[in-house]
Amino acid sequence: MTAGSRAEPAAGAGAARTDPAQALGTALEALRDGRRDAARAAIAPLVAPLPEAAGSCVLTDPAALAGLAQHYTAAMDWSAGQLAYDVLLAAGHDQFAGKRDWLARRVSVQRDFLAHFEGQPSLARLGPVLEHRLGRPARRIETTRMRPGMVAMALYRHEVTLDGEAKPLVLVEKTFSDRESDVEKLTMQDLLFGALPAARLRAPAYHGMLRDGPFGSSLHALVPGQPLAPERWELVRRELIYHYWCQVPPARLAPGKRLLRQVLADLRRVAGGRIPDPVRAQLDDPWRADGAAAAAAAKLPVIEAALAPVPLFVMHDDLHCGNILVDGLGTPCVIDWDRWWLAPIGAGWAVPVGQREVEPMSLRRITWARALPAGVGVPQMMLAATLWAWHLAARTGRHYDAARHLERLLGWEG
Repeated sequence: MTAGSRAEPAAGAGAARTDPAQALGTALEALRDGRRDAARAAIAPLVAPLPEAAGSCVLTDPAALAGLAQHYTAAMDWSAGQLAYDVLLAAGHDQFAGKRDWLARRVSVQRDFLAHFEGQPSLARLGPVLEHRLGRPARRIETTRMRPGMVAMALYRHEVTLDGEAKPLVLVEKTFSDRESDVEKLTMQDLLFGALPAARLRAPAYHGMLRDGPFGSSLHALVPGQPLAPERWELVRRELIYHYWCQVPPARLAPGKRLLRQVLADLRRVAGGRIPDPVRAQLDDPWRADGAAAAAAAKLPVIEAALAPVPLFVMHDDLHCGNILVDGLGTPCVIDWDRWWLAPIGAGWAVPVGQREVEPMSLRRITWARALPAGVGVPQMMLAATLWAWHLAARTGRHYDAARHLERLLGWEG
């Protein structure tokens, strides 16, 4: 088992020889005893090199210590980050209490997380589960943490040797916390693969989810390969989209999240005048005041009626090069299916910002595999594509793009 990564000290040759937890702990103890000079001496190697004057005010001016706390937090060495905030509070900087408390909770979660996933041998934790899932006892499990340092979202690589097999089965375990959003991801992923074979989604083989205590995880076959090269993105994305559009979702997926409900709710907020200020600022003049709200109110029933008959498909919510692994033959495999939608066909198609021509869709690429209702064609599919592009741009803070897609929706004529 590989240990979680630990942050390197901030800077300087002295920092490289200083253990941050020990130095910060010494400084904290000194401050609590009223020995500020000793505290400054303990901290100095961590924030060196500093101008000579700064060395005497490192406790009175919180900038250096706050930077150190942020450094450790960003590097996911949360224990050291918490200690840095403890020192700031002991030095009298009460404005950091909220950050310290937040980080203390994270340290506690990390401690529980490591105890759960690494506090016992993998064979003891996973052996009975895998025997039930794979039909044979596991004789040995060798585990490596693939994403060290993360809490409540880590990846473990398990080499599982089964009875009667010389070659180990290699699995990836993806972990989740007990947050409501993580529980939903885990259960929705299990719903998806319980209803639809992973191969039909071009996904790795799925071996189920585990819920035990405050954490959960899912088990998948390890896919040998590398993330998709950016230069192949457009071609592979388009082929995957056509493939997914052709798959009819089983009735068992009916409890899944529906994209149309989400984007129509977003459009109702626009009709009510609730447009995020950064998006409103990017709208052209005719839409910037009440024009967008009035147009949305008028278009909403038209858009809803146009998309109501469009068949649904299973849409990956986070499709990008890093979630598409390719083997030596270039065959793509799509991972991270813990966020997905039941979306109208058309969603996911690339909709450029501005006046660039949209690449045409091919209805024949879909209708050879599944029938489309009468009246459903490229206009309705492009409407679904634009709604998704608007939702995604707004969700990811691309305000200019969101404004352009919204204007396209408000001007849609069918």
